[in-house]
Amino acid sequence: MKKQSAPLLVGQRGAVVGAGVLALALNPAFAQAADTRLQAVEVVGEQAQRGTLATGASTIGKTWQQLRDIPQSVTVVNQQLIEDQGADSLKDALKNVSGLTFAAGEGGRTGDQIVMRGFATTTDLFVDSARDIGQYTRDLFNTEKVEVLKGPSSMLFGRGSTGGVINLVSKQPYAGNKQEAELTIGSEDKRRATVDVNYAETDDVALRLNVMAEKKNNGRTVHDDERYGFAPSVAIGLDGPTSLTLSYLHLTEHNNTDYGVPYDPNTLKPVDVPYGRYYGLSGLDYEDTKTDLATAVLEHRVSDKSKVKNQLRYARYQRDAAPTAPRLSGLKPGMPVSGQTVMRRELKQRNGVDETWSNQTDFTTELEAAGLKHQLLAGLELTRERSYTDRHDNLTGTSQPSTSVGAPNPSDTPNLKWGKTSHRDYVADGAALYAQDFITLNREWKALLGARFDRLSGDYHTRNFNKDTGALDSKTSYDASRTDNVWSWRSGLIWQPDTTQSYYASYGTSFNPSGEAYALDKATQKVAPEKNRNMELGAKFDLLDGDLLLRGALFRIEKTNERNTDPLIPDVVTLSGKRHTDGVEFEAAGRLTERWEVFAGATYLDATIDKAGSHLGTEGKRPRNTPNFSANLWTSYRLSSEWTVGGGANWVGKRYATEANTNVLPEYVVVGAMLAYETRHYKAQLNVNNLFDEKYYEGLYSGHATYGARRNAELTLGVKF
Repeated sequence: MKKQSAPLLVGQRGAVVGAGVLALALNPAFAQAADTRLQAVEVVGEQAQRGTLATGASTIGKTWQQLRDIPQSVTVVNQQLIEDQGADSLKDALKNVSGLTFAAGEGGRTGDQIVMRGFATTTDLFVDSARDIGQYTRDLFNTEKVEVLKGPSSMLFGRGSTGGVINLVSKQPYAGNKQEAELTIGSEDKRRATVDVNYAETDDVALRLNVMAEKKNNGRTVHDDERYGFAPSVAIGLDGPTSLTLSYLHLTEHNNTDYGVPYDPNTLKPVDVPYGRYYGLSGLDYEDTKTDLATAVLEHRVSDKSKVKNQLRYARYQRDAAPTAPRLSGLKPGMPVSGQTVMRRELKQRNGVDETWSNQTDFTTELEAAGLKHQLLAGLELTRERSYTDRHDNLTGTSQPSTSVGAPNPSDTPNLKWGKTSHRDYVADGAALYAQDFITLNREWKALLGARFDRLSGDYHTRNFNKDTGALDSKTSYDASRTDNVWSWRSGLIWQPDTTQSYYASYGTSFNPSGEAYALDKATQKVAPEKNRNMELGAKFDLLDGDLLLRGALFRIEKTNERNTDPLIPDVVTLSGKRHTDGVEFEAAGRLTERWEVFAGATYLDATIDKAGSHLGTEGKRPRNTPNFSANLWTSYRLSSEWTVGGGANWVGKRYATEANTNVLPEYVVVGAMLAYETRHYKAQLNVNNLFDEKYYEGLYSGHATYGARRNAELTLGVKF
């Protein structure tokens, strides 16, 4: 119990003391009738320790909006949900987003690889609305919440976003003082420590520092994965019309790569071996990354209704990785897999650096014209991106030892020497102008209209080498360049008959240029961008005085001109393919009663390859890594002011690993539970993940599948002041 002075609304619904006094003070009729001055009232109420799982507003659309005013599907994984589940990484947080799956080693990439509504989000990850192109595992130690905007959204974010975008919102300095520290100890030798400190000498200047260190092992690799990070920030001018926020994030990773197991050609499922059987090589399979983000945000309030914001970001991503891909050697359908079956190890090495400069200037204002209320957004975005990558393979005459399905030896020491096979260098400049008008037509109707023009120009240099001699292969080396000028559109119509209901119809587009993923060759440099469009009908409800948010949507995403290699002429690339995803989605988030919270979602996807292009025999098939059904549930119940119990489940349906719909990952359901004790200053929380020790495969690639974590427990102890 905590005593406070002054009339105030305290805590949860039904615990309001002094609200009548506050109403008197704000009601002119009562104020005129009273000659006596209202005295300070001492209020005794329960200090709320927990936030809600619902988030009612977001800046995912570049302006602050209630979710009911965004005519598109949006999922927000907020801080309370992250804490309840003990989520450390972006992947952990995204398990609360239905219609989303994970890839493994797609195109030789590492780090976070996500597929949304059947489309890869290779370049669709953002931090504070700035594109985050690095191949690394994103940690949440400096993240306030994760926002997911589903469906094509190039009007807001530029290239990409076929299935949607994922935006991590960073923790910011604020006018207040706080010190928090947590220590987590768990199964698989997990040790994790975090510190979050905010200090404000005045209401005008604040500093914040977040620090993290972690070691853990998934129970398969020989060595622990390690991760370290720190993120200082300072805000100046919080109490005035002009503010400047400077922030920096550094993250270092030392990971063991783990590509799981290959597929059995007879069952077309992953080879059925015990979870702990690892086919990599100790000391040779690794992934080292360093991520640095430096950001300056300058905001100026021109008036109560107008604001200018400029965000400048420099990002640098360094990666050095050598993963082993396990492959069955010479095995064909009809030949049974046994413990003596030869397992081939394909080990390659890649290293490189990605750099980006981006500057976004947004002007927002509210005005009335022709009897209509307008919320206007106008912006300019300038970017420069550079990426260079070296690839290496083992020299002829050296070997990486094969092993067997039944008795792999991670400690094998192969006679292995590297030879460079290629160097790729990419530089691209982008400039975009965009504008959007959110119009209040009358009390019930609102409309959204937006347009963006992007100009992207890129130069690509590829040099191939003889790996044994190091000599340049001039015949296969090449330079390529391309410039694209593309318009993107966004529109929506919203009907809100009252404050609890919102119904909408929307249409949006996006585009994927040929060099989007930092690779362009002589054939693709002649090819225009792919075009995508999203049509969506939806409903959103704010119930129980806004404590419970419900939404549902029907949608169709179409890629109308998919890029494909001509099956008869390999050097010719055409925009001959076509695919679509039809779907329905539901979500609920918030408080059902004063003590009971829920966060749940479910998605059905009917995805089809309409025209195959280079993938002969795949027309009418389902795109890979796209389950028909997926769902998530998390619920918590506050037993008392200090004790909370929670639990949930994730369900992902069957997924195909190839577009021919051959290799397949079985569906799975994974259950988790939580028990927490929390006061104003102390916290103890136990999480048990994969409660029933389900053996399942989480990451998917055409040649292998990676395991999801087996049953594990984590105890978190925290202190805060």
